[in-house]
Amino acid sequence: MKSIRRNGGNYWTILPGFSLLTCVVLSAFAADEPQEKKFVLGHGSDSVVLNADGVLVRWEGGMPEKRNPVSSSAGEVRYAGKILKLAKPAAVSRLSNELAFTYQWPEERGLQVVVRHQLNREDGVWTWKRQMQVKSDKKLAGDLTVFVESGLQQLPSVTWLPLVNGVGAPLGTNETAAYRLAGTLPQSGAMLALPMVSAPRRALSRHSGQLMIAADPYFSAVFTATAIGWTYPAEGGLENGCETRSIFISSHKGSPEQSLDCFFRTVLPDIPPGPKWLHDIALVDYDYMSDRGEGWFHDIDTLASALPQEDRHKVLFCLHGWYDFLGRYCFDAKTGKFDREWTVFSSYEATQKAPKSGSIGGDSVEVGFANCKPLNMSVKEVHARLNYARAQGFRVGIYFADGMNAGEGLADFDPKCVLEWGGWQGADSKGRSYIQNPLHPKVRNFYLAYAKALLAEFGPDIDMLDWDETFHIPAGRLGTKEAPGYADRAAMRLTHDLTCLVDDYDRAHHQQIAFLTSDCLGAVAGAKDKAPYALMAHGTYQDSWCQPQAWSYGIFPNYRNVLWSCCWWPVTKWAWIDYGVRNYQAAVSLSNGWGDDKGFSEMTVEQRARVLALFNWRKDKPTKLKWFQQLPAAPVQSKGG
Repeated sequence: MKSIRRNGGNYWTILPGFSLLTCVVLSAFAADEPQEKKFVLGHGSDSVVLNADGVLVRWEGGMPEKRNPVSSSAGEVRYAGKILKLAKPAAVSRLSNELAFTYQWPEERGLQVVVRHQLNREDGVWTWKRQMQVKSDKKLAGDLTVFVESGLQQLPSVTWLPLVNGVGAPLGTNETAAYRLAGTLPQSGAMLALPMVSAPRRALSRHSGQLMIAADPYFSAVFTATAIGWTYPAEGGLENGCETRSIFISSHKGSPEQSLDCFFRTVLPDIPPGPKWLHDIALVDYDYMSDRGEGWFHDIDTLASALPQEDRHKVLFCLHGWYDFLGRYCFDAKTGKFDREWTVFSSYEATQKAPKSGSIGGDSVEVGFANCKPLNMSVKEVHARLNYARAQGFRVGIYFADGMNAGEGLADFDPKCVLEWGGWQGADSKGRSYIQNPLHPKVRNFYLAYAKALLAEFGPDIDMLDWDETFHIPAGRLGTKEAPGYADRAAMRLTHDLTCLVDDYDRAHHQQIAFLTSDCLGAVAGAKDKAPYALMAHGTYQDSWCQPQAWSYGIFPNYRNVLWSCCWWPVTKWAWIDYGVRNYQAAVSLSNGWGDDKGFSEMTVEQRARVLALFNWRKDKPTKLKWFQQLPAAPVQSKGG
């Protein structure tokens, strides 16, 4: 190992195997830049060249060469009223295909930033990846902002943005673009659905192709003309004194469409697309234990008689309300086993004082629990219900959970697990509802253990798990004194781990079970702050009631997968269903047990006919979500009965 003294008193640490390459690089640039030391990743026509400060000098074959660099540093940290440049590293080390620059500052002792550079190629795409590690041996005394160079000297006005509302548009006159999740944004900007932008290389040089510039989706990010930045607020701090995130720049052929594909492959490689069968689904049906449990069978029988066998695999029935209470789901966390018998809707009496109607999209609709009457249930009966749908040739799913909702009346209630009070209150809840804090180990461990048990018990009988109301934790939500940190990021991580758990089960058992979320982006109050947890899942089946304004916001987070919705008013709000199917490739949405409380078997002949006509129009069009340049006009508000 060698240490090379740098002018100014700092040292570089050069690990074995690097010295020879360094000498070759220095020799190669000796003629025109004799004083400047360089570090190289890659070789030949595809190599990233960094100067002694860790600043990008050139990316051969990837990005245009910098001329008159706008910055002499690789970025900066803004903290405690100081601007700390990422320059004059304390150490530079190399390990295999990685260069690590360590930055420290005498005026802010205890704070350290390590930037690890990698250059990788996959499927003909070169990616320069930087892993940023921010460490502090003290609690943050104020907000800490990081800016790291993007490698560009400008962000062209023609840079393509995946906007939060589902529109793909150029940067135009905007100076910045921003993605919101954990932490805060150091600057405002055009709001993005994904933490990525796509810059055409031709606007920067004579080369064709695109540059996909992205950050990992676990934290907020702002894309400026020359940098990518984010802020750790003092209240959230650094997780266990150390925060890590990744920055990616991929050079690829093609268009923004290929940049989207590149984003998912490069930034989220451990979350593969959902099973292919999802794209064939043209009708979904949610049953909330309707008609004292008999509606499930009646609707399956009636729809089976209306559809030929070869079309039934394009229909999915989802079983809701099968459990005892939200937040428990018949699962004993202490034993790791399900109850063998229980009562569905045992809080029926407590719901009868709730309003019986409400206003949805200008229409007065039913919203009560009049038919949510107690019913005896068992593990054996749940198996029978799931298999009944499958025996008729339909796909089948099961309700996984109601977001982070639980009830104060449950035996294992722990006030330390409360993030905030409120949430769904129905015949399947016990006591006052509250939203659980995903930062608390007890909460996280419950969901993982419950998912494993659910797959072990019902995995052979199902095609899908649907995690309802994942919008409970909005972007920017912090934890509590008992379990501090970034609650939104913890929820994103939990979604990731649950999806990976399902993927592992699928591989081990040769299954194709999908795990879907329900982010309700653009649909519920505070929609602009809702987080795209579907990025970590196999798609969305959300309780947004097919509201027209919700569809576009789900396009980019679900781009590889599918975007469905449950409409609890399939008669009253039929116009919403028709609009989503024809404009957003949604599946026809039916339901029973709440809202209109009218399943397919209870509809009139005319109502069934329009369901079948729309299904037949949709069934031969496999889902491939597309972004918009201009959103389609929403339907005029009117009753659809």
